[in-house]
Amino acid sequence: MTLVGEQLDNSGLLLDFKLLKQVLRPTVEYLDHQMINDLEPFTTVNPSAENLAKYFFDKTADELVAMTSGRVRVKDCTVYETDTSFARYYA
Repeated sequence: MTLVGEQLDNSGLLLDFKLLKQVLRPTVEYLDHQMINDLEPFTTVNPSAENLAKYFFDKTADELVAMTSGRVRVKDCTVYETDTSFARYYA
């Protein structure tokens, strides 16, 4: 995941990785050790790397904007299938 913003916080960071992990945790826990095809929205959406990248992007984008009052945004999200094969989603 790549983040963007025009201002750093008072510590000189765009976003502390601890906060990014906090934002990602609910989404990761929802998918972790599950049959993804049995979970919404993947009961009707193909759980391809492309759609997973979009799912993470969408879930994280709203939370980051709320957490940082719009100072930090998601630029893109990349999901790797192998070391050399990946899908990247951006809006």
